Amino acid sequence: MAAAENLHLHSVDLTQAFIQADRIPEGPNGRVFITPPPGCEEDEEGVVYEMLRPLYGVPSSASMLHLTVAKWMKEQGFQTVGFEDSVWLHPAGGRYRARITVSAHIDDLLIA
Repeated sequence: MAAAENLHLHSVDLTQAFIQADRIPEGPNGRVFITPPPGCEEDEEGVVYEMLRPLYGVPSSASMLHLTVAKWMKEQGFQTVGFEDSVWLHPAGGRYRARITVSAHIDDLLIA
């Protein structure tokens, strides 16, 4: 699409994206628990930790990040493109002189 329309592309890697994401309630009572990571000393057996922020490597973290980015994009006037919920489009006019297209894959954005 970018080549066909002669658009300039910019790539963005969201730094510390997972810890910047909103905490999305899930699990019992809206809480997420994890077992201690390898190498973490435990005082007693059966200890678990409550996640206060999404962490890289935890399966639900990418979903939490996506929901946070989608909420911000919607607040800025972007709309998803049809059936694809990781591609946003902002029409030309108003705040922006040109149409802006943003595609997201986990913590990487491609902006045209």
